[in-house]
Amino acid sequence: MRPGRAEGGIISPALFSLYAKDMRLSSRHFELDLYMHDTAVIAKFCQTALLLKYLETYLSDLERWLSEWRIVMKVSKRSAMLFTKAVRRTPTPRPVQLFTEPIRWVDTARYLRMTIDKQLPWSTHIDHVRKKAVHRLGTLGLLLNCRSSLSIRNGVLLYKQLISPMMDYAYHVWRPAARSHIRKMPVIHSKCLRVATINPCYICKKQIHNDLVVATLPTISYH
Repeated sequence: MRPGRAEGGIISPALFSLYAKDMRLSSRHFELDLYMHDTAVIAKFCQTALLLKYLETYLSDLERWLSEWRIVMKVSKRSAMLFTKAVRRTPTPRPVQLFTEPIRWVDTARYLRMTIDKQLPWSTHIDHVRKKAVHRLGTLGLLLNCRSSLSIRNGVLLYKQLISPMMDYAYHVWRPAARSHIRKMPVIHSKCLRVATINPCYICKKQIHNDLVVATLPTISYH
């Protein structure tokens, strides 16, 4: 099978699956996660120096594989992150290289539409999702207001289709976050429903959820 197949071909997905499976790991300490256009290489070591040594070996093998299949990778878009249980600030490791270009070490990164930070508090991801939800609610402001002729049923449908899935995405991943962060999400949920149903502020949010039979996050409780 020859490399360099043009994108958009009928058998292009099948060809990609075949040669992506050929990405052999150079060490049993590494785990390769492939999902669509997102790829992650995960390694677990007790010593940072040993981690860098094996990582450089793996990147050398990856260079040969990419060159063999004529795949161009933008190294400037790649990043590395060091997860540690240490409370104190960990020194930044020395940079590793791919095709003679350094891969930068970062504190936060985007993977599968999630914002991951090195201590895994998930606060950055939750704040990012909240801002996106508020922005999307503002975009729908012409439809979701007291002067709009849109029915309450259709307003709730817009919430369920355009806002709720975005906020609940990968919930089981960031669920272990601190309660102080988790509590920020139902606030936005309730605000969106209140706007969609044109309910005044004195209406209890629990009543709005019960009347609309709208499921909330599993950890949400009302008092």
